Order: sequence, then structure tokens, then C-alpha cells
Amino acid sequence: MNKAAQFSEKLEQVDITEGLKLIDQQNQEALYFDVIEEAMCIMHDDGSVNIIENLGSGVITSEVISSANILKVLQYYRPFKEVFKSNIQ
Repeated sequence: MNKAAQFSEKLEQVDITEGLKLIDQQNQEALYFDVIEEAMCIMHDDGSVNIIENLGSGVITSEVISSANILKVLQYYRPFKEVFKSNIQ
């Protein structure tokens, strides 16, 4: 299981307060972290990505992009420009 999937699984098991603490901790360990509009994007060192949004009323949702699929995503959407400086034109 990739790191994004593991992190998403952890988020599902806690309330919003604990979830925010986990996000803050993960931010310190992440390869890259960015906030785009209202979504937090966390890239892990294995290349997997979490996209986390607060839906209000104590609900956090997390989408997972595997390292195998991140290159497909980056063809159209580039939130992690600083990570791939040499490969992005």
C-alpha cells in the first residue's frame, strides 16, 4: 500500500481535530505540500499524493493518487512545480 493510501486510511479513523494534527505532522514529513484553493495537496516521498478537503461540519475528505498515476495527472495539472523543476517546461 502506498503512503497516500496509508495516510488516507488513518484520516478515516479519527475526528477532525486529530485529523488536522495528522495533516500537520504529515506536512513536516512530506516531499511537498501545497494548498490550492481549498484543497491541501501532499506529495509523499514514494510519489503518491493525497488531496484533502474540509467539507465543513467536521468532515474531511481525502483523495489518493498512486505514484503510478501521478505522471498521468501531471500532464494536465501541475500543483507540484517545485518538485519537478527539471522536467516541467
